[in-house]
Amino acid sequence: MISSRILFFCCLIAGSFAYANVDNHKFSHPFYAGVTGGYGWTTWQGLVPPESKQNLAMAIFTPESIDESGGLWGLFAGYEFLPYFALEAAYTRYPNAKITFDEESIFTFEHDERTSFITKTETLSLIAKIMMMVPRTDVRIYSGLGLAEMHRCDEINDHWIGTPTFNAGVNYNFTDHIMGEFGANYTAGKGISELSPVDDYFPFIYSIFLRVAYRF
Repeated sequence: MISSRILFFCCLIAGSFAYANVDNHKFSHPFYAGVTGGYGWTTWQGLVPPESKQNLAMAIFTPESIDESGGLWGLFAGYEFLPYFALEAAYTRYPNAKITFDEESIFTFEHDERTSFITKTETLSLIAKIMMMVPRTDVRIYSGLGLAEMHRCDEINDHWIGTPTFNAGVNYNFTDHIMGEFGANYTAGKGISELSPVDDYFPFIYSIFLRVAYRF
C-alpha cells in the first residue's frame, strides 16, 4: 500500500513537470466523450478440461468446446481534472460466447436435449487514470484502476457482480477537440469450484481497443 502511494505521488510530480512543456490549448477542454472499438477475449475456454484430463465424469459437468472472442464496442466519457489525472466512466459490450456440451451432459439432460447456449457479457466501469507526458510531445502514457459492474446474461445466469478493472495505453490530442487512444484492459471475473462450473462463472476479460473522443 505504501509503495502504491509513493508511485502515485511520483507520477503526479513527474506529470506536473511535463505539463509545463506542453501545448496548454490542447488541454483546455477537460470533459470528453466518445466511442470504443476493439477485440476481446472472455476466457470461457478455461472451463474446458485439457485433453489429458478429459473423461466421462468431466464430460457430464463441463463444456466440451467454447467459441468465444471477437469484436467489442462501447461508449465512454470522462473529466480531466489535470492533464495527468482523469476520472472516466465507460460501457463496454463484449463478444458473445457459445458454450457447447457433450450429448450426455447434465446441461443437455436439463434443457430438452440441447447441447449449447449463448452467453453475453457487458460492463459498466469507473476508472481513475494517471497519465504521464512523453517529453516534447502531446502524447500521454496512462494506466488506470477502477471498479466495474459485470453483467452475465444467458438462460442459466442473469446477474451483475462488482469486480476490479485495470487498463493501460497511450492517448493523443490531434486538436483541442479531438482525442485518440489505444489501450488494453483486464477485468477480473469469478469462478467457483462446483460440479457444474458454468452455473456461476463470470468470465475474466482481456481486450485491446481504439478510441476516438470529442473534448467539450
